[in-house]
Parts: sequence; C-alpha cells; structure tokens
Amino acid sequence: MPTVILLDVSLSMSRPLPNSDSTETHTRFTLATAAINTFLDYLCVHAKLEYVALVTFSSLCEVSVPFTREFDNIRVKLPTLEEGDKTCIETALHGVNQLVLNEWGYQTAVQIILITDGSCGVGSIGRNRIIKALPLPPTYPGKIHVLPIASPHDTSLQHAMPLYQKIVDLASNSVNNTNVTISRGSIYCPDQLNVPGVIAAMTRLCEQHYQEFWCTLKCGQLETRVQLFPAPQPASQDCLGATYTLSNQLHVIGFLTQQDLGTPIAISKHLVIPQAQVGSNAPHRENYDPKTPTKESSSSEGTSTDDDMSDPSKVPNFCVLLHGALKVEGMSAIVQLGVDWWGTLSAWCEVSRARRSCLLLSVMRPSASAAPWLGPLDQLGPSEDNSTSTETFPVRSWRSYSGGSGYAWARPHTLLADVQKVLRHARKLPDKTQHLYKELNRLRRAAISLGFSELLTCVSTALERECTTLPPTAPPECALQLAHAAAALRDPRTALDVKHSLQPLDANFTVTSMSH
Repeated sequence: MPTVILLDVSLSMSRPLPNSDSTETHTRFTLATAAINTFLDYLCVHAKLEYVALVTFSSLCEVSVPFTREFDNIRVKLPTLEEGDKTCIETALHGVNQLVLNEWGYQTAVQIILITDGSCGVGSIGRNRIIKALPLPPTYPGKIHVLPIASPHDTSLQHAMPLYQKIVDLASNSVNNTNVTISRGSIYCPDQLNVPGVIAAMTRLCEQHYQEFWCTLKCGQLETRVQLFPAPQPASQDCLGATYTLSNQLHVIGFLTQQDLGTPIAISKHLVIPQAQVGSNAPHRENYDPKTPTKESSSSEGTSTDDDMSDPSKVPNFCVLLHGALKVEGMSAIVQLGVDWWGTLSAWCEVSRARRSCLLLSVMRPSASAAPWLGPLDQLGPSEDNSTSTETFPVRSWRSYSGGSGYAWARPHTLLADVQKVLRHARKLPDKTQHLYKELNRLRRAAISLGFSELLTCVSTALERECTTLPPTAPPECALQLAHAAAALRDPRTALDVKHSLQPLDANFTVTSMSH
C-alpha cells in the first residue's frame, strides 16, 4: 500500500516553539522532520518494500520526491525544502490525487500522512468553505492520517479539529470496487509539543497502520514462515454482509497450469517474503578458532562453512523451491486462505534494475465460484491417471464415473451421457461387444458403490427395449447379447457384488448357423 507524506511548508511551520526547554531552538518544521525520520526508520525495519512519496504544499503543491523505496532520498531532501506562504489543504489534496492516479490508477489503495501545523488559518466560515472545496472522497481506495504539530491545548488546533475529522471521514468513503475492507484513518495529536511527543505520535501511527503480517505457508509436510507485503486487509461480501479474515496458515492444495488458470479477478496482490533463517548447526563465533583446523575447513572445496550457514541466501528455503518449480513448469499454486476463500501463488519478477524475484499471492474474492471456468473451487481434486477427459485441470465429484474411481453423479446431464454411451455401443453390436460390457461394468460398479441400484434396473429395461427394436437384418448375436446383458444386470446373486464383472455370452454363432 503506497504512502504519500503530505508536508506543510507554510510560513507558520517555521515559527519557534514556545517554552522550549532545550538550548536548541526548534520549529514546527524541525519537529515534522523528526516525525518523518521516525516513520522512515520504522519502514526500514518492518516494511522495506513500501513505496513512499514526499509532497510539499503551501498555496501550491509540489512533488518533492516521487514514489521510491530509497528512503534516504527523502532524508536528504528534507533539509533543502523551501518555505512557502499559506496553508491550502484542498490544493494539496488535488495534487496528491493527480499523483496517485498517474502512478497507481484507480484500484491501488494508498495511505496519506498529512503533517501540518494544526491551524486551518481561517474562521468557521472559511473552514466550511475549505470542506466544500475538498476533492474527497478520492476515486481510489485509501485513507488519510493527520499529524498536527501542535499542543493538544492549542486553541487553533481545537478550531481545526472539525476540518481534520472531516478529511479523515471523507477519505474513508472512497470508492472501493475490490470488496476489500479498508480501515479508517485517524488523527494523531502529540501529547506534548516537543520532539519526544511528536515521535511518540508517529510511532503510534506506524504501529497501528504499518504492522507486519506473518503466516505459515504449507504444502504437504513442507512449510516455512513468510511475510505478506503489504499486509492483507479483511474482505467483505456486500450481498451476504460477511467479512473474511486471512488465516495465519496458507495451505497449498494443488497446482494448475497458467493456461488453465487464466486470469481470475484479484482483489489484492501481496509479495510472499520468506523469513531470514540462519543455520542452527553453525558453530558459535566465540567457540571458533581459525588456527585450529576443523573437519569442515580441511575438506575439499564446495563444503559448507560458518559463513555459508550464517548467510540466509545459502540456507535452504521452501519458498525458493516453490518459486523455481512454478517458474520452470509454468504453473500456479492454488492456496486455501480461509473458509470459502482461495488465492493463487505464482512466480513473479520485479520490473526494475534490481530484478527481484519472489512469489506473488493473488487474493481472489471470497467465493467457491471466484473462477467460474474452473467450476467450484471446493470441488477441485487430483486428476486420475485413467482419466479420459480432455480437460487438463483436475475436477472432482461432479463429473461422471468415466473420470475415474470415486466419482459421483451430481448433475443430470452427466448421468444421461453415461447411459447414452452404453446404448450407443448396444446399437453397434456385434462390433462393439467388448466396449458394451466394459461400459456396463463401469456403470454397474459406480451404481453399486453409490447404492443406486435403480439405475441398473432402468439400464436393463433400456437394453430389452433395444432388443425389440433390432432390424430384421441384424445378426442373431445382437439379440442374444442384449438379452444376456439385461438379465445379468438383474441377477440377484451378483446384484450387490461390486467385484463381479459381467462377461459377454460365449457362443459360436458361425458354427451353429452352418450346421443348420
């Protein structure tokens, strides 16, 4: 979730702080600089991949530092910022909206941190005019946090609080077509107008809205601890009024080729970052003597050393294995995110100079029908070795018995198709005798396994009807085989024996006809 630091550089930000206890004279701008540095320090530890932009405003708005992950660019820029004239928040928000839409579009959620002097600079009439001129709610999902550099007892702050609250409320009503629940912004007032008070307020903001999300990625018996960035937000279904929260265990339940998976709608996308691990078998530094040869150091080249085991890039990790497999095979993994909620994992390479490669989690909307062309996601299963289906992705339960053992008829057209297949072979006797009995045995085993004995009675009746409609020129073997198959389906001795196989009627019709 990209972040915009919206910094007020009006003349009022350069006022010296009253009752400053320190020998150094501080201004509101220096306190704002301390708050921004605290925010960047927090991101360096907890959210290194966050994109941050610095936008300054007074009566005009200027993008001082465009979106970047190089936080030092912002640190270097802060001391060189020039003062402006008056505070104009509506102009600043217009500039931010234009920047976000140009960089990220309408679907990416963005956080805005507004740092100002705690004064709107006008009376109640002017405040209402500013509220009407605010370009809110934005056309993209997002939220605004306000950090006023002012004492909590300042009368100017009390007068400006309705304006700040209105900004936070309007931003929370932004259009969100992704069914993702975006938390609301807040106002963070310092307890005291000094450096520690401002730093404490910024720390509260970071801890509430920039928390890390850690979970376990599992595939069978393989698992690893991973971080999802940015942290996923709860999803909601407007029609059902239900809210879904991501589980702390993500289960890989299967794999599909990219061609079969297609491009299902993703309500959010997250980088899957493996936890840095250090080999537990590495010797301790304090017990290591470089002068004493060890078994590892005296062995041939290519063996692991202490430096190798302490380097996270050389420690085996399941994410690296999964990324390489998905990239080479051109496949994606289907991941269970929670109850009735799925996502996909795919290999991803960042388009930049660094060319970072990692796993990308695409979160689909909560529903078993999130990818309609795959069918219900909760009915996907492993493909069978003897499958005759032309579809390459695995489908379970709603297919006919011809898809393999353990399949059920859950839709009328699949059952009708299997019965019609038997009747087609029956009309092509005697050439299709072996095929007829093969299909009858498969149909019979499936019906007995499901307790669907009525189906066998109906098929037997259908075979008897086919026998009566045979043309006069049909060989006598046709009528005999149909009558034999119909009687075998109704034989009470083998009616419930799933292991019994029907065999064709064994008779030498050619010899019999010649003897007559």
